[in-house]
Amino acid sequence: MTYLQNIKPEVRALHGYHLTAYDCPIKLNQNESPFDVPDSLKDDILRAVRNKSWSRYPEPMQMDLVEALADHAGVQPGGLIVCNGSNTLVQLVLGVVSAPGVQVVIPSPSFSLYGLYTDIFSGRVLDIPLTENYGFDIPALCRAASEKNVRLIILCSPNNPTGCAISNTDLDKLLSSTSALVMVDEAYGEFYDQTAIDLLPKHPNLIVLKTLSKAFGAAGIRIGYLIAHPDLRDEIIKGKIPFDINIFSHTAAMAILNHKDLIQKRIAFICSERERVFQALAKIEGVTPYPSHANLILFEVADPDLVFTGLIEQGVLIRNVTSYPMLDRALRVSIGTERENDRFLEALERALEQ
Repeated sequence: MTYLQNIKPEVRALHGYHLTAYDCPIKLNQNESPFDVPDSLKDDILRAVRNKSWSRYPEPMQMDLVEALADHAGVQPGGLIVCNGSNTLVQLVLGVVSAPGVQVVIPSPSFSLYGLYTDIFSGRVLDIPLTENYGFDIPALCRAASEKNVRLIILCSPNNPTGCAISNTDLDKLLSSTSALVMVDEAYGEFYDQTAIDLLPKHPNLIVLKTLSKAFGAAGIRIGYLIAHPDLRDEIIKGKIPFDINIFSHTAAMAILNHKDLIQKRIAFICSERERVFQALAKIEGVTPYPSHANLILFEVADPDLVFTGLIEQGVLIRNVTSYPMLDRALRVSIGTERENDRFLEALERALEQ
């Protein structure tokens, strides 16, 4: 036995999460907001952090931030957990649910971390393919939810990387069909006109994840939060690492939440640009875009590797998602500023001519 064999075989069999770095001036590959936190607000945040004690631990979970996020979401604070990004919450939930013999239902393709952490915690992924148009297969999900040893269903809605979303009508049907937990990751929820939060009073087996990384333009401060029935929240929080939100992230989040009008204006712009870019893609010969409810668009071309390389050569970085199930001809682009989107569309047409 070697020293590496002390690591669980489920972990040693994994490739982990990797993202290749490219040096491109137009960066549309990670579904980030194209809008940064305003400089004046950054200055206010930095002054506030400067005046705080750095030698003391923060609260295990800062309750003023919990209350501010609860107020923003329109829920009671007793059902919230705030963590260092919603990815940490995915890890937290799977850490308290996934185990040998436990099945976790995940639509496919979707965000890769769901399956990764299920495997790390010795659970078994039950993949449910999307429909041929990359939508959620609701009947198949309901059937899978009733299978023996299914303890958790994870839905990224709107979905990354396809942009599809589950309606509250279909989600209500799924929740009513199972006693398993249903976790809806709404990382892109601000770009969609429905939210699973509305179903929380009816379904105590529902968990909703939210983040400040996308619509709020604050991916760098790493703040995500979970909303659930208080009894369920009290069980999940037992696996949470304390003190994981540092004083900078806490201060920045509290300040950003006070600028909701600016955030809403930016969300409206991104949704408008999403429609414009979709219509432009639909007019390009050899490109098949798919409708999206997120700040991204999935599209198919005949030779995605060639197009991806051709865009990089022109300084435009998008995401090559051909390694995902079903997506061997697909690429994904984030919605940027008007100028960035125009540069992408121009570069795409040139890349297709090669």
